[in-house]
Amino acid sequence: MQVDRYKTDVIYAIHLGGNPLGSLAKRELAVYLPPGYYQSEDKQYPVVYLLHGYAGNIKNLTIAPNQRQKMTWLPAEILDEADWPRVCDYEKLDELIGKGQLPPFILVQPDGSLYLPDKDGTFDIYTGVTRTKGSFFVNSKHTGNYESFILEDVVNYVDRQYRTKKDRRHRGLMGASMGGYGTLNILCHHPEKFSAAAALSPANFTLDLLDWKMIIPLQERLLGRAEAEKGGDQLFGDILDILDTLDIIYSKDRPLLPTVVRDGSGKIVSMDRRASDAWKGFDINRVAEKQAGNLKTVSLLMNCESSDEFGLAGETQKLHATFQRLGIPHDCEIYDEAQAKTFSPHIFGIAYHLIPAFKFILGKIS
Repeated sequence: MQVDRYKTDVIYAIHLGGNPLGSLAKRELAVYLPPGYYQSEDKQYPVVYLLHGYAGNIKNLTIAPNQRQKMTWLPAEILDEADWPRVCDYEKLDELIGKGQLPPFILVQPDGSLYLPDKDGTFDIYTGVTRTKGSFFVNSKHTGNYESFILEDVVNYVDRQYRTKKDRRHRGLMGASMGGYGTLNILCHHPEKFSAAAALSPANFTLDLLDWKMIIPLQERLLGRAEAEKGGDQLFGDILDILDTLDIIYSKDRPLLPTVVRDGSGKIVSMDRRASDAWKGFDINRVAEKQAGNLKTVSLLMNCESSDEFGLAGETQKLHATFQRLGIPHDCEIYDEAQAKTFSPHIFGIAYHLIPAFKFILGKIS
């Protein structure tokens, strides 16, 4: 292993400068360079950009060196149950490239955090720092231009700094959860940047999820059913904080959540129409209606675990139906991962499908 191939760069993101929240414009960027990068001064490489999930940041990215080490807070007997050969980290990428199972490529993971503390001030279990809200990688008048940050600041920096193949045909985009949503959103507006993409458990949170009740299997195993049902989870994030964040991104000047009225049985009976329309404007199903032609130019994979605790399997199926109706070519799989269901179908479902997603994308751009 060459440590200098696992890099963290610092860039100034012009498109995040002066953003409404005052979030950092100076951003760290995780860069993985393949084996042999420094041995050949002329070889150029395809690039995959990987957008992280909610509450992620540069210290808690989707892929890092030694993923298992990040999980040592778990009891050993539970940790041993995970199918670690299927989990992707930098060492696994080195191994797969060395065996010829993946072509050499550059992996870039941008920091898409809003650096706004979550609503409860909870701490990230991996890093010990306060969990932060995510940008969903969109351009928002309320939070800043994170879509433009990826498309311009990050891509242009990487093409200047590294030996990349500097064209759409050799550039892929991939995202997990919030990053999966960001992937689809970016493709809808700017397919000229990427020729292949994968959206893993894309977090297209529609108004239908305002009533979703989340129970994480691992939390139930560790704390019991009663605690899991309380929804006060600090293991993998809180769906209520995500909804609160979406209110800030989509409708900060007229928040939706405080206007939601329920009847005696808890059923939603009304909400502010202007605020709900603002939310609907970010729904990929609706965005795709206007941008179907753009999506048709990209090789696209979507997938999700069938019992995803955030309710995203149903949302992915809706996207699949919308794309089918609009004639948007794509691969879609709602899969069952028995082992992932005992931990977190969302987190481990994604973890087990990162390598197949790399194979899909690199098969198109290499």
